[in-house]
Amino acid sequence: MKIYIPWLSSLLLIIIFSSCRNDNVSPIRNVRFDPGLLNPMQAAGGASCISHTYYFNDSEKSLGTVYSGMVLLSFSDELSAEQATTVVERHGFIEALGQPVQSNSARLYPAKLAPGLSCRQVEVALAEISKDPAVGYAAPYFESAGGQLLGVSNEFIVTVEQGRQPAAQVLKHLSAATNTEIVSALSEDTFVLRADKNSRGNALEMANFFYKQPFIKHAEPDFVVSLAM
Repeated sequence: MKIYIPWLSSLLLIIIFSSCRNDNVSPIRNVRFDPGLLNPMQAAGGASCISHTYYFNDSEKSLGTVYSGMVLLSFSDELSAEQATTVVERHGFIEALGQPVQSNSARLYPAKLAPGLSCRQVEVALAEISKDPAVGYAAPYFESAGGQLLGVSNEFIVTVEQGRQPAAQVLKHLSAATNTEIVSALSEDTFVLRADKNSRGNALEMANFFYKQPFIKHAEPDFVVSLAM
């Protein structure tokens, strides 16, 4: 029996290494994602999710916590849809990209998340994918009371109070402080601004920040309405 042990050991090693080679060339999308692997130290511990709000017609509206099934992404301008799909295949918590929606300043993709994520894990996932150099913007969805899915686009609308200071001067200061950018003017005092992953927050967070600043009359995010994937 002893003379067969080396031969059997070699055969087992061949089988093991062959299995490893097959795993390495398997597409990421075919690997089942374990939600417990998504930054468990950051996402665990029972930390509650933030309940988000925004301002509309001078009143605060509730959005609730982030939706756990999708996020909204944009990529570097030069990337095609096929290349964008290749980018998200590097991230096991994303299952698929939907059809893009064009804002004034970016092509935005609904991205379906792996099942089983908590709202806290979605927040961590957004932070993780924002580190990818090919990703330009990442933001959550929220589920409205009517069942609509509202994605936070990369743009928000700001109205400056009339007669206080030149609108352009006010927005130039605020956009520089928040690393946002003026996209276009809707009127003499109302402007569309954009955020990206290098801004102080997504468009929802930036709209809320601008709303609370002096000389700002109104600020609200632009939402993308999507169907569940």
